[in-house]
Amino acid sequence: MMATTTLSCSASTPAQESPQPNALIKSIALDNVWSGHRVKPYLLTRGKHQFVAYFDANRQMTVAHREGANPWRYYKVDSWLGWDSHNYVTLEVDKEGYIHLIGNMHADPLEYFRSSEPYQVRSLQRVEVMVDKSVEKRMTYPIFLLNKNNDLIVKYRDGGSGNGNEIYNIYDTSTQTWRRLHTNQFLDGQGLMSGYFEGPVLGPDGNFHLIWVWRNTPSADSNHSLSYATSPDLVSWFDSNGNTLELPLTLDKVEIVDPVPPKGGMINGNVKIGFDQQQRPVISYHKYDEDGDTEIFVARKEGKGWKTSQLSEWDGFRWEFGGHGSLGRFPVRPSAPVVLDDKNLGVTVRKDDSILQFVVDSETLATVRVENTSLYPAEIDAVSRKSNQKMLQDTAYPFELHVQAGSGQASSGNQFYLSWFSQPGNRDRAHTSISLPGVLLVHEFAQQ
Repeated sequence: MMATTTLSCSASTPAQESPQPNALIKSIALDNVWSGHRVKPYLLTRGKHQFVAYFDANRQMTVAHREGANPWRYYKVDSWLGWDSHNYVTLEVDKEGYIHLIGNMHADPLEYFRSSEPYQVRSLQRVEVMVDKSVEKRMTYPIFLLNKNNDLIVKYRDGGSGNGNEIYNIYDTSTQTWRRLHTNQFLDGQGLMSGYFEGPVLGPDGNFHLIWVWRNTPSADSNHSLSYATSPDLVSWFDSNGNTLELPLTLDKVEIVDPVPPKGGMINGNVKIGFDQQQRPVISYHKYDEDGDTEIFVARKEGKGWKTSQLSEWDGFRWEFGGHGSLGRFPVRPSAPVVLDDKNLGVTVRKDDSILQFVVDSETLATVRVENTSLYPAEIDAVSRKSNQKMLQDTAYPFELHVQAGSGQASSGNQFYLSWFSQPGNRDRAHTSISLPGVLLVHEFAQQ
């Protein structure tokens, strides 16, 4: 029985790994959930309030909320999942405590809900328009952000793969209305390409950092040109040398970190940004080397440009990918670079079923050694399997275990994770049969 793992970071926090938690405090079964294919839920903790957004066993978008040690309260909205693994769900709470829920969109019209009472999931109501209904017809990859004033921002792609534009909206709590954050749209593929983004993340230097790849067509092998931009406020944008970037961003005027060509082995979703001891951005990604093998690279801002360094030496390992739709389990998945100590950085990489940490010299960016490591606390695996033992008895399905770190910050300082099982994706097409519902679990760990 195959078991894979998914970890994610909040878009409104730095892309650094959380400190490793200590002992497991408790695990709670939240609900029976859809297991027919891979689709991501979302866990958000804001002080004593905790929310989980997910699709239940009947594919209906659901939100659970608890305050402190009180029982969970549940609410279902009128949105149902199809077979598309792009159609995740996410949420955020504005600075007045109102809940904002969005998701279940892959080049689809707006699916957005807002509570009419602070922190009350059962007051969620559908909102038909954010800013412009004529634009909000083909929306994909929505994420919520918080700026330095804790104002709520949502960004999404308008259009399709290979022909999409990036749009940011900002929310006014006093009028309970959205408006465009930028006079022009944020990114313009000029009808030739679209951008696939990681971030923006708020770095230790107090600025937001954004990386992305460009993609020419719906085929995944058309990704190219790893790019970077930074901003103090998400409104004005600059390259790494402080030069102003006029919006909308286009390929011909943005900063290229690594000019990886189409079919060069780089893919959207596998570019990650972290920071070194001097608060400089460090990007992890993969591409083909001179021999055509898939290898892990890092790039760091140095002087006026970017220094790249190959970390892995995997002879004969080449990931050929292409086509459109969700690709299923990636055979390689890098995490964001993190500071290990005064002299070293760490880059964790899943390669097939192996979890490796590349220990990287902070000065040279050369690999010092490669160690076995883990993506999440070991206790989660056993608890998740025990809770899902009935479903897992059916060996006809190659179930995958997914583990996702929660976003936000608990008042206790503890770390939370979600875990669930599902069938793999199937290029966003229906499977020939549907597995039993799985159990979605929330795990709480004490922080060191």
